[in-house]
Amino acid sequence: MIKINYKIHFLFFLLFLAVFFGCTSENNNQIEKVNVDKIKLVLDFKRFDVDLFKAINAEQVLALEKEYPDFYPVYIYQIMGGISSNAKTTPMEAAQNLINNFTSVPDFGLWLKNRTDTMFPTLEPFKLDLTEAMKRYKYFYPEDTIPQFVFFLSPLIINFPVIQGRNIMGIGLDMYLGSDFKVYHSFMLADQFPNYRIRKMREDYMLRDLITAMAENKIKSMDKNHRLIDEMLYEGKVLYMVDAILPESSDSIKLGYTPKQLNWANQNESEVWAALVDSKLLYSTEPAKIRDFISDGPFTTANGFGAGTAPRIGAYTGWQIIKKFMQKNSGFTLAQLLANTDSDAILTQSKYKP
Repeated sequence: MIKINYKIHFLFFLLFLAVFFGCTSENNNQIEKVNVDKIKLVLDFKRFDVDLFKAINAEQVLALEKEYPDFYPVYIYQIMGGISSNAKTTPMEAAQNLINNFTSVPDFGLWLKNRTDTMFPTLEPFKLDLTEAMKRYKYFYPEDTIPQFVFFLSPLIINFPVIQGRNIMGIGLDMYLGSDFKVYHSFMLADQFPNYRIRKMREDYMLRDLITAMAENKIKSMDKNHRLIDEMLYEGKVLYMVDAILPESSDSIKLGYTPKQLNWANQNESEVWAALVDSKLLYSTEPAKIRDFISDGPFTTANGFGAGTAPRIGAYTGWQIIKKFMQKNSGFTLAQLLANTDSDAILTQSKYKP
């Protein structure tokens, strides 16, 4: 009679579970483990939104320029230009227009402020998370100056969720008021706020968007006639840096995916790569074909993909290539990776074959 050792089988079962769940985790990355305990950092946070809505007249609005010398002109003349100013508006008139057309309007500025106060009764948790993220940023870029972070409200201008200036970064809180915010779902704003975008207009995307903007600022712009592979690796580098700065964030958040979309991308990685190679699209310079694989949306719009697929599959694939490249080139620093513009060499050296 064969005697079964149940204890051994149970141990193998536990080992199997550990391997299985480890392999299917959302955060199966190879980012360098860094210790930031010795990095001391106190960030400069400013609440322009709070200070602006405290102002009761044009003089008090205009006085904000002294406290926000870099941010105020960008806000009043660029972000709010259509509301507060034009080429002939004087500074005092622009300040008064801001009060008349935004901060004092019950169904507009005040209503956005009330929603913001509800969604963000305090920004302390976000500040703590951002401080830890900036410590990691400082680890990779010790010579860089950490910018001042300014929170603001705009009239739902989707082009300005995060803005960058001279040693300053602005975060538009009106872009993160929750996926259930009825205004985002307004018929009048359907073109501006499609459902796939609304899903990400919530607090847990705020830090990702901020770090993504910083990553994009670190990577050299591509040539005008760039190829799909160049765009894929550009996006891959951005995601790799976001991963390095936010290692605890889920891959679905980094990519802007639902868990279902992430699962699809993971399960179909080899098929996607085969389709890209077989179609010879990797070296295409046609903007429309590049957009099919890179642009955000409910799914990837390239031929052979469509409904049910993960969006931006070119960015996902570019990230996998970059991770393979960094595994093969362990001596490469993050800064060296982002400075490397030789897409062909990166692809070859990655030996990417999912």
